[in-house]
Amino acid sequence: MVTGRNIVLDAVGSTAAREYDVPEPPAGGLVLSMIRANVCGSDVHILNGGHPLVQPGCVMGHEGVGRVHALGEGVTTDFAGEPLAVGDRVVSTYFQACRRCPECNSGNQNICRNAYTAWGAPADQAPHFHGTFGTHYVVGPSFAVYKVPDGVTSKAASSVNCALSQVYYGCLLGEVSYGDKVVIMGAGGLGVCASAVASSFGATVWVAEMAPQRLAKVKEFGAHHTIDLTQAEDGDGRVALIKEQTGGGADVVIDLTGVPSVFAEGARMTRAGGIFVEIGNITPHKYTEFDPGLFTRTGVQIRAAIRYPQTVLGRAIRFVADTPHFPWESLVDADFTLDQVDEALAQAAARTVTRAGIVIDD
Repeated sequence: MVTGRNIVLDAVGSTAAREYDVPEPPAGGLVLSMIRANVCGSDVHILNGGHPLVQPGCVMGHEGVGRVHALGEGVTTDFAGEPLAVGDRVVSTYFQACRRCPECNSGNQNICRNAYTAWGAPADQAPHFHGTFGTHYVVGPSFAVYKVPDGVTSKAASSVNCALSQVYYGCLLGEVSYGDKVVIMGAGGLGVCASAVASSFGATVWVAEMAPQRLAKVKEFGAHHTIDLTQAEDGDGRVALIKEQTGGGADVVIDLTGVPSVFAEGARMTRAGGIFVEIGNITPHKYTEFDPGLFTRTGVQIRAAIRYPQTVLGRAIRFVADTPHFPWESLVDADFTLDQVDEALAQAAARTVTRAGIVIDD
């Protein structure tokens, strides 16, 4: 029996390592040996007790890339029909689509009410390896799995199953198209990926950020303009600055910040009849003042993008393969070991890195 190790949320603000026997794969699923994992902004929220489901004792991590350790009964291909074998590199959704709940049956598999049945489960609960911050990861039969193309490095692929897929879906939801003016709020890992997607869709892209040291990276990923929001004194000033830069407001505004006040500001930054896509605000019981009359009068559409349809993951990994002119590896700009997870989380929280990577077995 092979023994593996997980990093769990030990208490709010601290993590701990736990060891378990690596189980056999479930029928229709597989077990991965993790190659790399990344620290997402939501992992920082989880560490600080800001997630409604992930509680102390749960496995940390959801973004990363792994190698097939064992295939479950009946698994011969990935979700695109590509043959799968032990040793193949894959990316997997961190959530499932049960295909049996009202949300799945209405065509909204990204908001499956059973999405987190496995991810975020306590580490002591079999099969134990529920997250990417560990040596192994158990992928159930209702998760989507796609092979990593040979020309894509593991480091380049490591951000696909959360950051890139999430904003790819956000751009689809925002109906981003050629000639649009798109404003992306936030220049972290998701903002960098959103710049690449929106610009590749033919949009003119602005990225706005309160930590201006992050703005250089987005220019490498297709952003045409950057906006240092510290130039403005308050929310009204930030809205005015965006409207001035975009000539009256953006066709599409995508919020990736997780700051509640940006929800109200983002809707005001969107031109009349435009689309505001909210992605970053996921923490419960955080509030902001909002003017519903302005919303009604302008006809701005507000759309929520939580997770993504599972097929978007397949499109996202192909997008990386098809856009080698973007320096995908550089998105992960600091590497740590599994023993240095606390430092990786701290640097992510301090926003001194774009994406902290955890090298497990590369």
